[in-house]
Amino acid sequence: MSASRLSMRRSPESGRTRIRTFSTGLRPAHLACTVAAVTLGAASFTARADTSNLFLFDYLQGLPYATSAAYSPGVTLYGVVDDSIGYTKGAHSAFVQQSGGEWTSKVGLYGVEDLGDGYWVRFALESGFNTATGQQGSPGTLFNREAWIGLGSKRTGELKFGLQDDVGVPLFVDVFGEVGSVSAVGYLLQWTSDLGPGASYEPGRLPSAISYASPWFGPLNAQFAVVLHGAQPAAPTFATRSAALNYFDGHLFATLAYIGNYGQNALVPSQYVRTDNYAAGVFYDGGHYVLSAGYSFLAPRLDGDRTASVYSVGAIYRYRQRNDFRVELAYRTVSGFNDRSLGLTLGYDYNLSARTALYVRGSLVHNTGSAPVYGNEATQQPTVDNIGNAYTGPGGVMQNYRSPHVVLVGMYHKF
Repeated sequence: MSASRLSMRRSPESGRTRIRTFSTGLRPAHLACTVAAVTLGAASFTARADTSNLFLFDYLQGLPYATSAAYSPGVTLYGVVDDSIGYTKGAHSAFVQQSGGEWTSKVGLYGVEDLGDGYWVRFALESGFNTATGQQGSPGTLFNREAWIGLGSKRTGELKFGLQDDVGVPLFVDVFGEVGSVSAVGYLLQWTSDLGPGASYEPGRLPSAISYASPWFGPLNAQFAVVLHGAQPAAPTFATRSAALNYFDGHLFATLAYIGNYGQNALVPSQYVRTDNYAAGVFYDGGHYVLSAGYSFLAPRLDGDRTASVYSVGAIYRYRQRNDFRVELAYRTVSGFNDRSLGLTLGYDYNLSARTALYVRGSLVHNTGSAPVYGNEATQQPTVDNIGNAYTGPGGVMQNYRSPHVVLVGMYHKF
């Protein structure tokens, strides 16, 4: 959401629905965990809420580390294949076929060993890929989405090492999961080109990370993470420090988060600058409907840089089990400038089965104002779906197409 992203990255790393309702008899009480807890990586169980009627319970099926089976011993192969065709409009128009309008296409291995006395070891290895081309999500990297091992118990919480989801506002707070091809929220949260040379944004997944998720104390738990910067000259020991306080009562999820991320100064590459991100998210799951809201404040610590605020609200409505309607608004402002961006994303899902769905997505970002920007994108304002919106106008003057947008029709299957 980065605002990352609860990955929320997601995260999101998104996907949504399951048609049939699961009875509590399929999940023993001692294994019934809150959907939010598992999504956050919190190694804790709770029997205080029946999750079978939650939208999130359906949404997260297919991710074995984020369901009630998350602590069942064994190794599971899982994945998603998602592909779409559509139309993009920016400085240039294009008809496209691309991967991931609902889920990120991926394949993974997830494993659990029961150590006894309530302790477990878990691991996840996950690789994203492009269904349109068959290429890896990150060329030369096999497990580019998850590569971690964790040790924990419901009494002590869980300690994890390796490439893992960001600590912060979860991806599911964005009702489109911050999926890269359509989510206006995902793009506006991560846009830093108009904030100054010291601005940076933490990635949705943390490499070389160490994280801890506390047990649940009633409806509350906390998370902490640091990222080791390695042996880079002049780099701080920790590239990222993040913390989140989470609340979940069975229907209402809320979080407060802080992320301090060190990035290189674009004008002085040997200098590292911290960007502070303060964020909050609320998600209410009523079963056949969902309401969400988020806020992110991005503040680079380099003198002269600007701050940005992003506000978002979203909703999902499920009609007769097979039909999911989605809408989300996002609004971004830059301090001290007449610089604003309004994002709108609409969606519809028709669920063919518990694992397969057809979907339609439309997303637009409308920009007003023109705060000075830095770097290679010096003439481009916030966009969506990586659409180029800078072009040469009359007299050779560089201009921006103010309302880049995309429309996609696709399908996915979870296995």
